[in-house]
Order: sequence, then structure tokens, then C-alpha cells
Amino acid sequence: MGTQSTRNWDVIVIGAGIVGCSAAYYAALSGMRVLIVEQDAPGSAQSGRNLGFVRQQNRDFRELSLMIGALRIWEGIEAELGRPVGWQQGGNLSLAFSDADLVSRHDWQRRAAEEFGLDTRMLSAEQTHALIPQLATGRGVVGAMYTPSDGKAEPARATRAFFDAALGLGVAVSFGEPVSRIEVSAGKVSGVQIGDRLHRAGAVITAAGAGSGALLRKVGLNLPQEFIRATVARTVVAPDQRIAACISGQRTGIRQDVNGAYVISVAGGEYDLRLDSWRHMRWYEATRKSNPDAARIDYLAPVKRLLPCRTISPLADFPSSRDHPRPEAFRVEQARREFADLFPALAGLEIETSWAGIIDVMPDVIPALGPVDGVSGLLVATGFSGHGFGPGPMAGKVLSDLAAGRRSSVDISSLSPMRFEKK
Repeated sequence: MGTQSTRNWDVIVIGAGIVGCSAAYYAALSGMRVLIVEQDAPGSAQSGRNLGFVRQQNRDFRELSLMIGALRIWEGIEAELGRPVGWQQGGNLSLAFSDADLVSRHDWQRRAAEEFGLDTRMLSAEQTHALIPQLATGRGVVGAMYTPSDGKAEPARATRAFFDAALGLGVAVSFGEPVSRIEVSAGKVSGVQIGDRLHRAGAVITAAGAGSGALLRKVGLNLPQEFIRATVARTVVAPDQRIAACISGQRTGIRQDVNGAYVISVAGGEYDLRLDSWRHMRWYEATRKSNPDAARIDYLAPVKRLLPCRTISPLADFPSSRDHPRPEAFRVEQARREFADLFPALAGLEIETSWAGIIDVMPDVIPALGPVDGVSGLLVATGFSGHGFGPGPMAGKVLSDLAAGRRSSVDISSLSPMRFEKK
């Protein structure tokens, strides 16, 4: 047993991504004593490496209430935190390339409007091109689904804004060393072990992204969490070509950042085979069969990890993480080709840099969020499956409320981490 911390905390947050940092901020705002534990730096993992979409549009309806709540936070985030995060409410546009695309998008739009009151609407091909004049004609776009209230932000800046605001409220931080164990006594959380020190707390929030599953297994929760390595690229700046909306093409997401560069990424990525990949294989069989390219299996990944890593650090505003995930050149080229096809006037923009991030996924592609049965005080927020940046602030607020013994202000019952235990 390690030495005990000289301080007790009300809540310990594992992970300094956008969920963890916002949870710490809201917990401290309500008067709780908070410790953040992060093995690298704020936003160094997926919270700093994603596309930066903040969208309600086309989400699973089980997580839509969470995202609607998050949007209210985003709309006032810069005023609340007193820091710029690149927030722009330019809408989200999902292009349709066939009648089947239009039908599926219209089905989602109708339910979103009827049950959730969203402002999502369907656009004709002519209306789509009028909204985005830079979009090429003759490329098969037959219409689109558009949500004007959606927006975008700079991932690393937003994560650090919550982190800095949390520090301003007195939140303490432990950097450079991971949590080795969550301590549980008599069915209750008692703290976390970091190196040879035990830090005590009555509530622990596990928001450690890809590292969450291994920690939770030690306390008896066997989440079928897997990891996809996704590649993102950024062009050089094009200040004279402004596109306010985030755009989803056939396979590629496109966002123009605050400086005028375009951030692009193909949906999906690489499933790097690991020694324990067999553990959750049955959960993902249907997904692999229906969309094999969304998670292309890299059978040589265990060997590649033993080789020297020659990846060049990207030109980006997020710090490096210790795992240094490698971007895939062919994914960059896939995204570049679709970007150039949709926006031929921008086809000459060079790719300035690229990077990769590790997406922690769940079999049903929605997060595991909420308390753990049988372990009082243990809260989970993981498995956001590549779209956790947008709902991140609201997930953090929900967790802070639960840690304080308050009820969640939005319905998260369908997101319970216990849903996999029942199957």
C-alpha cells in the first residue's frame, strides 16, 4: 500500500480531456475540492486531435438530449470562461448523393423536429449550392440536411479553456503519472493510487478515454471498449475562401478553422491489433462485416509498435501524448481527394500537416456515461466513439452534478455503462 495523500478531495477526475476538464470546472464552481490526474497534458489525446464539429445533427437519439444541453453551454462558453475557443455557430451540412441518402436524412430530420424541436431542415440541390457557393456542381449532390444552430470550435483551445478556468477555481492537478488503480472499500470509492501515493476522495470520475477500460476492469466493470486510430489533416490557410458551416461529404468531414485553414478527415480509421484484441471481438463482429473500411484491421500493429517511431510532430496547437499515434498517408489522400472533388477552387491548397488520434469506441457507437452499479461514487465517461467533443462540456456538467449527489439535468439513462453487463 502506498503512502496516503495529505489532502482529501471531494472528487478526483481521471483524464484532462474536454469531459474531464469541464467536469472539474463545474465541480469546483459548485464548491467541491477537485483533483485532476493526467498522465500527459490537457487535450493531448483525442480532445485536442478531433475535427472540431459541435453538432446535434444526425446523432443517435439516445445521446441527443445530452448534445442539445451541450449546445446551450457552447453558445455562451467564451463569455462564461473568459477565453476564446474559436466558437462559431455556422451550422452543419450533411450532403446527400442519392435518393436513399435523402430518405434517411429526412427520416432523422422529421423525428428530431417532432421529438426534440431541432431546427434541422432539408435542402434541395439548388438551396445547398446557394448556401455554400464554393460547392462544385455536377458532383452528384442531390440535396442536404442542414442544422443552422450547430457550430464548431478549436478542440485544444476549448479543452485548455476549461482547464484554465478550473485552475482559477482552485482545482489541483497531478501531471506525468497515470492512475494505477481506483481504490474501492466496502462497495464505495475511496480514492485513486498514483505511483506510491493514495489520494482519497468520495467520488471518482473516470474520463480517461482509451485508458478507461483497463482501469474499470480492475473494479469489476468489463466495458467492451475498443480503439480506432483516426487520421486528420490540415491544409494551408485560405483566408479569402470562407465557409462557415461544417460539412459532411460521402466520407469526409470538413471544417474551416479560425485561421482559415481546412481541417479534413475520413470517417473511420485503423483498428490496430493488440495482444488482448480477442477480449471484445464478439461485440464488434456485425460492425466489421457491415462496414469493414470504417475500422481497417492492421494485423502488423504489434510489430510496428516495436519499431522506432519516425512520425514528425504535427504543426498543431495540442501537445504530444506519450503514445504518438501515427497518421496514415492513404487516409490523408482519401480526404484530400474528396475535399478537392467537392471544392475544386480549393483543390490547390497544400496539406500542411497531419496527425492521428486514438478514438475509444463502444459497440453501439454511443458513450458510456453515468454511475457504476455496486460501486458508490464511481462515475464513468468514456467510449464517445469519435464524436465526444461536442457533448463534452455537458457530459462534464452531468458528472459534476452526479458527484455532488444531484440528479442529471438531461436524460442519460440509455447511456449507462451498465448496459453491456445485461447482455
